[in-house]
Amino acid sequence: MNIKLEYLKHSDLKAYKTLLDDVLGEGSPLVDYQAHYKEDHPSVKVVVAKKDDEIVGTLTFVLMDTFTSPLDPKIEFSNFAIIPSARGGDAATLLMRFVADFAKEHGYKSIVVNCLAKASRAHQFYKKMGFEHLDTTRFQLKVK
Repeated sequence: MNIKLEYLKHSDLKAYKTLLDDVLGEGSPLVDYQAHYKEDHPSVKVVVAKKDDEIVGTLTFVLMDTFTSPLDPKIEFSNFAIIPSARGGDAATLLMRFVADFAKEHGYKSIVVNCLAKASRAHQFYKKMGFEHLDTTRFQLKVK
């Protein structure tokens, strides 16, 4: 598979949303993506994997380098999605290496991801890529 990685462009938002909806479940309306996505956001990066100009995978990462954690700046990623026909190929590995290379080049000390407990295939992939399983529990407060 000849995969090319690039940062998401506004012109690709419709295809990007379709990928996320198909792989992760339906999200916000396209108009929300169009209104809020910033190609040059200082701390949120969205990378897409393309094969023949079709988006086959994506990963969003957030730079977590606040003034309270200067000794442990980290990257957290989410919206990691690969279309079924591209799974087992190079797209997922290339996206993960992209983030790892970004972290090294910019002085980040770790990369973290939150993953559903039942997503065993993803767990296997993360371990294969060198991630260690942390024994944590995640909580969320919905603000109304």
